[in-house]
Amino acid sequence: MKEMARHWAGRIYLLLLLVSIVGFIAFLVLGGTDADASGEPVIVFGWMTMPLFAGVVFVIFWLVTYLIYFFGFWPYR
Repeated sequence: MKEMARHWAGRIYLLLLLVSIVGFIAFLVLGGTDADASGEPVIVFGWMTMPLFAGVVFVIFWLVTYLIYFFGFWPYR
């Protein structure tokens, strides 16, 4: 982690991860995964509940940012 914080690409990567964590927590706290007024859960793509969808988006974001950082900006090639 020290190595990542010593160059700009690593700092940007860590900042993106921090922003995604804060955004995910805010989404959960603000009720983004609650059911609608009728009590039915919110379904995405016809089969994914909103908490599952939020988790999948979170993991895909982390995977994409890691791949971009690792293959484009990794300082120890």
